[in-house]
Amino acid sequence: MKTSSLPALHATDTATSVTGLRTADDSGLVATPYPEPRLSWSLTGERPGILQHAYEIQVSTDPSFTDTASSGEVESDTVTGHPWPAQPLSSREVRYWRVRVRTDLGWTDWSDAARVEAALLDDVDWAARPVHVPSDRGRTSPGPVPLLRREFHLPAEPVSARLYVTSLGVHRTTVNGRPVSDDLLEPGWTSYPNRLLYATYDVTDLLRPGTNALCAAIGDGWYRGHLTWHKNRNIYGDTTALLAQLEIGLADGTRVTVTTDGRWKGGYGDLLAADLYDGCERDLRHEPDGWQLPGFVDNDWEPVATVPLPTGLTQRAHPPVRVVQVIRPGQQTLPDGTIAVDAGENLTGWLRLRVNGPAGSTVTVRHAEVLDGDGRLLTSILRGARATDQYTLAGNTAELKPEFTFHGFRHAEIVTSPSVTIEAVEVDVVASDLRRIGEFRCSEERVNTLYDNVVRSQRGNFLAVPTDCPQRDERLGWTGDIMAFAPTACATFDSRTFLDSWLTDLRIEQRPDGAVPLVIPDVPLGELPPTELPFAGSAAGWGDAATVVPAALFDAYGERSLLGRHYATMRAWVEFTVAHLDEDGTWSGNAQLGDWLDPAAPPEDPARATTDSAYVATAFVAHSARLLADAARDLGHVEDAERYAALHRRTAEAAWRKWGEHARTTQTGCALALQFGIVPADKRAVVGETLAALVRANDGRIATGFLGTPFVLPALTSTGHTAEAYQLLLNTECPGWLYHVARGATTMWERWDAIRPDGTIDVEKAGTMLSFNHYAYGAVATWLYRTVAGLRPLDPGYRTLELAPRPGGTLTSAEASIATPYGTASVAWSISDDALTVEAVLPPGTTGRFSTPEGWRSTEAVERLGSGSHLLSLHRVTTS
Repeated sequence: MKTSSLPALHATDTATSVTGLRTADDSGLVATPYPEPRLSWSLTGERPGILQHAYEIQVSTDPSFTDTASSGEVESDTVTGHPWPAQPLSSREVRYWRVRVRTDLGWTDWSDAARVEAALLDDVDWAARPVHVPSDRGRTSPGPVPLLRREFHLPAEPVSARLYVTSLGVHRTTVNGRPVSDDLLEPGWTSYPNRLLYATYDVTDLLRPGTNALCAAIGDGWYRGHLTWHKNRNIYGDTTALLAQLEIGLADGTRVTVTTDGRWKGGYGDLLAADLYDGCERDLRHEPDGWQLPGFVDNDWEPVATVPLPTGLTQRAHPPVRVVQVIRPGQQTLPDGTIAVDAGENLTGWLRLRVNGPAGSTVTVRHAEVLDGDGRLLTSILRGARATDQYTLAGNTAELKPEFTFHGFRHAEIVTSPSVTIEAVEVDVVASDLRRIGEFRCSEERVNTLYDNVVRSQRGNFLAVPTDCPQRDERLGWTGDIMAFAPTACATFDSRTFLDSWLTDLRIEQRPDGAVPLVIPDVPLGELPPTELPFAGSAAGWGDAATVVPAALFDAYGERSLLGRHYATMRAWVEFTVAHLDEDGTWSGNAQLGDWLDPAAPPEDPARATTDSAYVATAFVAHSARLLADAARDLGHVEDAERYAALHRRTAEAAWRKWGEHARTTQTGCALALQFGIVPADKRAVVGETLAALVRANDGRIATGFLGTPFVLPALTSTGHTAEAYQLLLNTECPGWLYHVARGATTMWERWDAIRPDGTIDVEKAGTMLSFNHYAYGAVATWLYRTVAGLRPLDPGYRTLELAPRPGGTLTSAEASIATPYGTASVAWSISDDALTVEAVLPPGTTGRFSTPEGWRSTEAVERLGSGSHLLSLHRVTTS
């Protein structure tokens, strides 16, 4: 750290600007949880070939930078994750920071200043204690949602106000009847006994001189509500509670603090029940009129009780859950008077209704992903989730929407009392509000639909945690699903802080021996449907989320500090697998889930795949060892890098000795052998041809499950079998990606054959595992970005890109763009006759390498590319 800047210099690169200043906090909140926030920025400029060589950061206590701490000149060509160059922030402290960089032409001007404010960084900063309604404690079934309120007096105009708030359960908090934010299901789901997130809101504009009211409703959420197919309750506690601390600065300099304490009152209102799986029940006649406003008479409300301050309080650093889209659905009235609603796509959220009816009349809304043969909701696949919202009206016109729940659905049915009129129906799409950064389009509309389905599945399952599905009695953070999908997730939405938070819970929940639970946050699973297999341990491919997800984040966003934060977790998982290797160096002694839902597996036993699960497990040991070696190398852990690179080699050799012949009999076996470095180098071409032959022999139908699918297309193209890769992609027969599209899918399915070719649904599977919104097979989108369009990172965070389009199949054009940490990179190609045109844009600060597709020749040398726009022309190579 330096306390002085470089000597004053005039900018010599006036054409380049430093913009987009940001910290590692992506919450959108007014404060940050980091006392030493990591700093990032972007470069903008029209001239080509912009490169950063060094930077200087200044930090000041005022926006005019009259006093500064400086990093000094730091040699660096990256724009992400740089260290804070000043004293750490203390709680509530505000600082300002700015950046200038030295490019290939010299120093830029200083950027505009960015403001950073610290949240409450230590438990001693909390004067508040959680409060709850005593009569609500100990419930073992869903019941009335407790309401909490307190009034307080402000003697003067407020000029600043910060509300620090969280709950045991999920909360909706208001000041003087107005919501403090549009965030939903706060504080999300974490490893509650060890880490509870809170949010910091600027509520200055909600306050006024005189009497004010701070109020909240607290739903069960994940904390106390039903979880898993056993519908266990009270896993984390038997009471919900609110923790709130409101700190107000007045115009006369006085400070007022309002906390949750014994002065609060508690009662109940119109929310008779709210459960994530079952839905919401409301009786609007029971809503206490004006309870969120000053002056409400709460004499008959209960005094609250307090509970101890939770462990691990930290401010949320990732985006909240919000309504991210509103859809006007189609609707029709069925012969029995039921109103059938079709949102047009499978989604996560709820119906929002405007209705009119007399007091005591009812409205019931039921949800499902698909319809049965009679055109009615197929709800058996929801298992124990009722997915039903019920309303009793207070009279006249009412706006209805559920609270403290969500549903996975495309279709809904509305049943009302005869006297009720439905005036309007809208669908609120709900998800963690991650920024969309990736786009893909091509000339084949069915592939575009497939890509859109991948996007919807990620959006619908990235809700507080990365879930497997949003509809049935599950919705858990399965490690295997996100292991398969992480690279796609990181290219499609900015998933950096969202998955960083989830990995933090993985680190907390990891067993002392390094084992990783099947779901994060970890909850008791008991028997796994449909196998009824008691599976308490870790599984290969699932536990490997500990290595694959951090590696994917580093690859996409280039933040070395993030990789370092999860390195110990990566290492512990690999050491766990090492401890379970047999004398021959393979992992074959534990129960495994294997290539889950291989299309050839029996419906009643999705773990019984065609590829030996012990081979798959051993292959993943090698894969994680190599990822760990790469991470160690990037972090400067030289001895670890050598140790785990050697482990990769030994494990790969052991797997090939034992299963070399078997691996060549299945698509998954070949794909893992090729992508994980299992196959010896001199046999890669043979195994690549074997995989291609398997695809041809199966007429282009996919034959992989959750663990093989992400790797089969890359394995084909890496060994020169682009034609067979496109044959797999474009196959419309079951099983296959475009088979789903042909059957009308709008999200990814859990099973390849969820709907039969005749359009019927297998009722045998319907009672066990049949989700129509499951993103694992959407891992194909990484191949669309990186191979079809040809946009891939060579260096972490896309500092160097490879432009490597691989045209094939019936496609005549494709394009992709990704908003990288440096700016938006894009590539688009099109074929006309024997000419291939490629247009590419590289953001400032990056360089690129063009890889010419087989069968084409460029008219000029284009291997190395600088930032800016490029137009490349290639011609088909003709053979005599």
